[in-house]
Formats: sequence, structure tokens, C-alpha cells
Amino acid sequence: MSSRMVSGLSVAMGIAMISACGMSKEEHDGLLKQALDERAAACDAEMKKMQAASEEAMNAKDGMISGLEGEIEKLGGDLKKVRGELGDRVVQLAETKTELAASTTELSQLKKLREKAEQEATQFRSLADRLKSMVDAGKLEVVMRKGRINLKLPDDILFPSGSQQLKKEGREALVSVAEVLKEVPGREFLIAGHTDNVPVKRGGRFKSNWDLSTARAVEVVKLMISHGVEPEGLAAAGYGEFDPIAPNDSKEERQKNRRLEIILMPKIEHVALEG
Repeated sequence: MSSRMVSGLSVAMGIAMISACGMSKEEHDGLLKQALDERAAACDAEMKKMQAASEEAMNAKDGMISGLEGEIEKLGGDLKKVRGELGDRVVQLAETKTELAASTTELSQLKKLREKAEQEATQFRSLADRLKSMVDAGKLEVVMRKGRINLKLPDDILFPSGSQQLKKEGREALVSVAEVLKEVPGREFLIAGHTDNVPVKRGGRFKSNWDLSTARAVEVVKLMISHGVEPEGLAAAGYGEFDPIAPNDSKEERQKNRRLEIILMPKIEHVALEG
């Protein structure tokens, strides 16, 4: 039983006892009203206390909800940030993989180029060693020009002036070269004729240095074939005076430009690698 009910019963019992003692009706009503007013005031006070407690609880609940909502919003922002960073990392990883693949391809190509260069160097040394006697005699030079192995023979031991007919000394030198080249299978050789810038004589067989240099190259190709070099691996070209290795401003310099070159052409796969 609540304290308010106990208090009310006590008041009522007190009034009843007073009434039994001969109290007048007015006095009795006054006491009863006082008791009821006190009870109503106690109820109001209790209700206000409960309302205050309820409001406090509601405020605490609202504060908790607000805090949770803020935390959820913060976590949502953090999650969005993490997802963004993760997306960036995925993009960076993809770029790194692409760069790594490109680097691997480049390294593979560099390795092949290195192997090619080593093969060329070995072949260069081998040719130089086998043609050493001609090199020592000044009848031949083995050089690298424009990235290619080049066997260079001076014009004065090969052809008479203005002619494509080989001299005996030039024929012997070329036969020696052919004996070496025919043992290098699977390679292509360009026989290139060159002149100085002195025009050919008028009325002669050749109308220009183009014609003369080309005819000389063809003559050398024929000799090479006759001494066992594969014709599929030979080509002839005449450059006239248009690919000089020295200025045409003196007799000595012009002599350098009058020459025949046997050029080892690069294989197709090597050209593809360099490209």
C-alpha cells in the first residue's frame, strides 16, 4: 500500500474519531476538505516528480540517440574514406602491374639485343681473324659502319679507272673473301659500289657514277656466286658519289671514297628488336 493511501486513511480515521467525539458538521467538513487538499497536493507533487524523472530520462535518451547518430555518421564518413583509399590503392596496384609488365618486356628485349650484340661481336672478331692476312696487307678493312659489319676494299686494287672489269689482284682478293663468306650461312650480304665525285668520261660505256658503281657491284656479286656464296644471300647496289666517307676536296680524300663494301645485313628479327 502506498504512503499516500496510508496517509489518506489515517486522516479519514482521524476525522471519524473526531466526529464520534461530538464535532460539529462545519468542523467535520473543514477537516475533511483539508485532508483532501493535502492528499491532492501530495499527488500533484508526486506527479511532478515523476514527470521530471520522465523528462530527464527522455533527455538522456535523446542525447544518447543523438550521440549514436553522430557516431554512425562519423563511421559512414570513415567508411567512405576507406573505400576511396582502397579504390586508389587498387588503381595504383593496376598501374604498378602494368609498369612491371612493361619493364619485364623491356628487359626481355634488352636481353635479346645484348645477345644479338654479342653474336655480332663474335662474328666480327671471327671474320677479322680469318681475313687477318688481307687486313695486314692493306687489301681489306673490317669496320663497323652504321651499326653493320663492313668489309671495305680499296678501289685501286679492284678496277681500272672507269671500268667494271676486275683486275687480277682484285679478283684474287675477292676470291679470298668469298671463301670466308660462303661459310657464314643464313646471312645476307650487300655488295655496294662507291665512287668519288669526279664525273665519268663522256662517250664512255657508263653515263654516270651511278651506272659505274652499280655495274662494279654486280660484277663482284657474279664472282662471289661463282666461288660458292649463296646467291639468295647476295644483293648489289651502286651509290655513286652519294655515300662518301671523306670529303671530296683532295686527291687523297677522293681515293678513300672510291671503294667497294661488302656489308653484313642484319637479320629481320634483329631489325624488329631495334624498332
